[in-house]
Amino acid sequence: MRLHACDVCGTLSFPGLKPPAYEDGAVAEDADANAPLSQGAIKFYVEQGAAPDTMVEPLFWFDHAGIKRYAEVGCGFGFGLDFAREALGWEVRGFDPSPLARAGRRLLDLPVTLDYLGPETLRGEAPVDVLLASEVIEHVVDPHRFLDDITPPLAPDGWLVISTPNAAGVHRDASPGALLPILTPGYHLVLFSETALRRLLEIHGFTQVEIRASETNLTALACRRSRSCDLSRTLDRALYRDYLKRRLGALDWDEPLAHGFSGRLIKEHVNAGNIEPARAELRRLADCYRRLYDIDLDRPESVLAEPTAIESFAHFAAAIPANLCGLAYRSAFIALHHATDPAHALAYFELGERAGSALRNALQSIGSDDGETEHLVDLCRLGALESAIRIAPSEASGRLKAVREAFVGANGADVCASHRFEGGLERCFVDLVFAGSYAAANALADARGTTGGNAPEVFGRESGEALDSAALDLARSCHARGLLALNDRNDAAAALPWFRAAGEHLRAAPLSDSALGALAGAIEMARLSARAVVEPADAALECAERLAVDASPAPQLFGLCCEVFQRLIHGAFYAEAARLEPVITRHLRHAPEMLSAELAFVLGIFALNHALSPADALGWFAQAAQLTPPEHPLNELALSHARRAEAAVGMGAESRTSK
Repeated sequence: MRLHACDVCGTLSFPGLKPPAYEDGAVAEDADANAPLSQGAIKFYVEQGAAPDTMVEPLFWFDHAGIKRYAEVGCGFGFGLDFAREALGWEVRGFDPSPLARAGRRLLDLPVTLDYLGPETLRGEAPVDVLLASEVIEHVVDPHRFLDDITPPLAPDGWLVISTPNAAGVHRDASPGALLPILTPGYHLVLFSETALRRLLEIHGFTQVEIRASETNLTALACRRSRSCDLSRTLDRALYRDYLKRRLGALDWDEPLAHGFSGRLIKEHVNAGNIEPARAELRRLADCYRRLYDIDLDRPESVLAEPTAIESFAHFAAAIPANLCGLAYRSAFIALHHATDPAHALAYFELGERAGSALRNALQSIGSDDGETEHLVDLCRLGALESAIRIAPSEASGRLKAVREAFVGANGADVCASHRFEGGLERCFVDLVFAGSYAAANALADARGTTGGNAPEVFGRESGEALDSAALDLARSCHARGLLALNDRNDAAAALPWFRAAGEHLRAAPLSDSALGALAGAIEMARLSARAVVEPADAALECAERLAVDASPAPQLFGLCCEVFQRLIHGAFYAEAARLEPVITRHLRHAPEMLSAELAFVLGIFALNHALSPADALGWFAQAAQLTPPEHPLNELALSHARRAEAAVGMGAESRTSK
């Protein structure tokens, strides 16, 4: 097949390609319904292939006030229709002649017309407020006629949402998992560039056209009147989780559709940090898979232990749940990051790689692939590497070599895969440092043979370092290198430039990133902690000035300055700490609830050793003991220092009496 590119707008097309008849078998209720390939394809789609969250996210780019009627052209199985009806409360209609749409109409009880949407289909009915055509326009021979046919039912101020593959994603370095879904040979006829899609919609009278582009996809929001919208808005994940839970409650647990909803709910729970609900859902699905497939997810090393023979895609789909890779990955993630059990995590990561690779081989046997599964396999390989190094740091070099070959091949010629691999390795290194696994982090760094470790000002621009140059990732990488220098090597002077570089990268990161706030606080804390050792006078002055600006500082800022004060005291920088102590005690008089046991203890040390005020010291030590549980080591330490201060007070009183 020959793919042609337009020199003017960058659109790609397969000229002369005859589109398949999507309506085959759609009218007769039983026609093709039990065809093995059709059944296998539907099972894969509902268990793993569909991405309902991605489908419905554009529905959150505009205000829902006044939205009542919603229609989808080429609705497929109907996940978008179901969400709009169940979660948003809209009246919905779908149009699609395919067997997939027929299955969704039956299983989700949806109002789907098994026909194409055309000028006559909705004649006499009320206009629709939102019309969505997701991954449809690339299938038609004449996009102009397509828009002429589907837009008459749209209200004059209604929203048209069109998503389609991005022609820019077709290039020689694209991975098979990303490239095959874009091309879908034999089915996709026209692949739009952003320029061409915008021009097409403008020609058809849409005066407001907003497009959000990813590497593989374009999504356009268009209206014939000027209306407010915001393409930076994201899906309401809590609402989406509630939808998944409600849907699960109404489904037969022996059906693939329920397994797909369950797998997506587990993914949402893990991503949101809801670990206990994720574990409960995993146990429920594991019990089901044990009964239906004889798969024991409690013993991941036993699942797919032998190479899987692929007789046909249909047989594979019937024998293996398509979301097994994702379930294994999320089980491994919980074991590694929440249960701190790298051995168990390693077994799950290895199962994820086996299951995902087997699924991709089965899909490729019918000329298809799955980008999310490709990504999950990569994550499983890297997760297995991280887990294995945590268990045995000495094996880092051999493990790293094997994983690199799995990514890029023995000759390492795949530039795109090499880029993904180096970025993944960097994230592994950062995770190890943040988890306090310093021996494993050092072993991975040594095995990588990374350069530029002492040059934070050029980090991210050197070959072989952090190839993913996103500002947030660079900030995390610099922060991790600073932590390793400060906490593992006790080298505050080497750590400080890394923390400063991390702060600079973070200031260039998108303000909307949810990880920004927590990371910014951690970097600032680390920078001032290192500065308290390297530049104690400057650190004390910076904190005093920042506290002096605000009569009621935020708890985070106050805590940060108290941390610096404690570092100064523990380093015996009493003269420098003296600049900060009056500001801290003044704020404590107005907000005594901000006093911690640790802060009270170091204030006592300062009063005893520098201010030569044992009476004040006695009061601080007594408060430190009161704020600390009896079994805590600091409690006994505070009490012993209180006795010392009390003795000093008595000696002072005795001296004054004798005089």
